[in-house]
Order: sequence, then structure tokens, then C-alpha cells
Amino acid sequence: LYSLVAHLTDDIEKPVLLMNQIQSPHHHTMRPSERRILSKARMILWIGPQMESYLSKVIQQQDAITISAMQANGLKLLDRRAKNTAQHTTDDSASGHLDPHIWLSSQNAIAISKYISRHLIDNDPENTRQYQDNLKKLVQKITQLSGEIKASLANNKHPFIAYHDAFQYFEDENRLNYIDSISFDEETGVSLKHMQRINASIKKHNIQCLVYQSPEPDIIGTLTDKKTIKAVALDPLGHDITDNKDAWFEIMKNIAASFKDCLDS
Repeated sequence: LYSLVAHLTDDIEKPVLLMNQIQSPHHHTMRPSERRILSKARMILWIGPQMESYLSKVIQQQDAITISAMQANGLKLLDRRAKNTAQHTTDDSASGHLDPHIWLSSQNAIAISKYISRHLIDNDPENTRQYQDNLKKLVQKITQLSGEIKASLANNKHPFIAYHDAFQYFEDENRLNYIDSISFDEETGVSLKHMQRINASIKKHNIQCLVYQSPEPDIIGTLTDKKTIKAVALDPLGHDITDNKDAWFEIMKNIAASFKDCLDS
């Protein structure tokens, strides 16, 4: 999100990143320095309570304009997938337990950028032309990368499993053959019964690719076919990328390259 906003405000002002990439937005405790940053902000941009739950109460105490990317018009929202299924709900007004990893879709990134740009213009009309020019360039850049990623992954139907089900927006947009996830909930452990089902799926579908977020979870070593499965780390939050306005593009390129490496093995 920081990356997209930095493109939109280029030559106008530089956004401030509240939380560094090393930290998880799911389990973050606000620091005094971060509270001070929020207290000085004119506008607070976030994914939403589904992603940064730690911000929900704090934001209500601020006078700043608050913009949630989850409220952007034209988003393709997917429900969190349940165990035993690769199905998901796709609807721009979907209810229930939504998957908040919306930035991993190029089309969603464009919708988010347009949504934020309108708010920026409403609150800073003097720079309307610059915001419009920045949005146009950003959309063109996202569209170009999206085409390149689709081309690199086209017709790749090799099945794979994920450790944590965090990539379905990317999978959906690029029509990848997801089978199952080892973990659907970071708060709970993985049952023996579920691991037995995962091992059965690996054999049934001849799965040779597993993706996960670093560091590699110990439980991956318990897979019966570990020697025949290539495990590849993906970085949806940009932990290994420095703060810069092209971070979103680097994240997407790296995920695409890692998927291709894993699926082509």
C-alpha cells in the first residue's frame, strides 16, 4: 500500500510508513513512536481491520481522514478458503470472512490506486493535475507488469500446496492450480488429521511444489514426500525489500518468479 501511495503522491509529498516490513500486521503491538506518527497524520491509509486489526481502535481516536483500501470501488474480494476446498466467493460486496491480501491482484491494485487518488484530490485539489498524471502512469505500469506475469505463468497447470493460504488473489488472477493449504488459521495449530489429508493430496495430485512465507515452518519437514517436493518462500509483505515506491512491483515480480521456479521444477 505504501508503494502505491508513494507513486500517487510523487512530486507532491512523501508518505510515511507506519510499520516496517519485518513486523507482522496480524500480531503487532503499537509503539509510542508509531502513536506519535498517527497523531500528526492528516490522512491514514490502511488495508482495513481484516488485515491490521491492531489499528482499529487507535484509528478511531485520531482526527485524521481514514481510508481503508478494502472499501475501494471495483475490488474483487475473495472469502477466506475453508479446509477441504479450493472454492471461494468472488463478489465486490462479499460478506463473511474476507481474505485481506487484496494487493496481490493487479486489478485490485489499480482499483485501490484510483480510490486513493480520488481521496487525495478531494483533500488537496490544488494538486489535482499532478495526482491525475501520477495515477495514469501508475495504472500503465501496473497493467504492463500484469501482462508480463500472466505471460510468464500462462498455461502452467501444475498443482501446488501452500503452507499459509495467503496467495489466492495472485493465484486467481493468474489461474494457478492451487490444491490445499497446510494452515488456514495462524492462531491455531495443524491437526494430525489435516496433515494426513495433506499427505494424501500430495500423492493423489503428484504435487511437487509447496510455497510458504519465510521462515520455513518446521512442520513442512514432516511431509511424507518432502524429498520430492520443492519448497519455495514467497514474500507478500516485502520483508526482504527496502522501503521505496517500487516495492509493490518488486513484490509481485518476486512472487511470480518464485511460483514459476517452483511449478517448473
